[in-house]
Amino acid sequence: MTSAQQRVIVLDNPPHENDPWAQQVFAQAGLKFVSNDAVGDAMAKDEVARAALLASRDPLGDAEKLAPHYKKAFDKLYGSEPRVGCYGTAWLVYHSSISACVVDWSGVEKAAATDKTGVEAVPYEHFRATSYEFVRARAKKYVDPKAYLELPLGLTTAQKVEQTMNFLRGLGLV
Repeated sequence: MTSAQQRVIVLDNPPHENDPWAQQVFAQAGLKFVSNDAVGDAMAKDEVARAALLASRDPLGDAEKLAPHYKKAFDKLYGSEPRVGCYGTAWLVYHSSISACVVDWSGVEKAAATDKTGVEAVPYEHFRATSYEFVRARAKKYVDPKAYLELPLGLTTAQKVEQTMNFLRGLGLV
């Protein structure tokens, strides 16, 4: 199966490692869940990939350099799966053919929430702004704008699942 034939759906709620909304979408959409841990384990067993990871001071910043190693491990584990669900927008860089990406910003907003004002609030606002900028820049570079959705804030898990599934249906992916 070529990358172009494989349907790859990326969901994220940064900075979380996973999210119940995403797991429910993957299940309802009939997507094979890509375990980031399994991919990491496969990379640890590959001498070249392990050396590249150990040499990187900033794996997020070095995503383009590390992408071939992630893609090789992904292909080994999930390359024959026709439809997969990946968690985390790093997959926008690691995989060459993304069918859709949905981002929930509630995790960033919760992490950045503060009652501090003035100079005391700057680190929180900086975290929020850089998180949005970082993910949106990746999405703009690697995903067709019609295949990218940001969920509105304040939704319940059920509403997130419903809106994501409707989006994926609209793209003909489920």
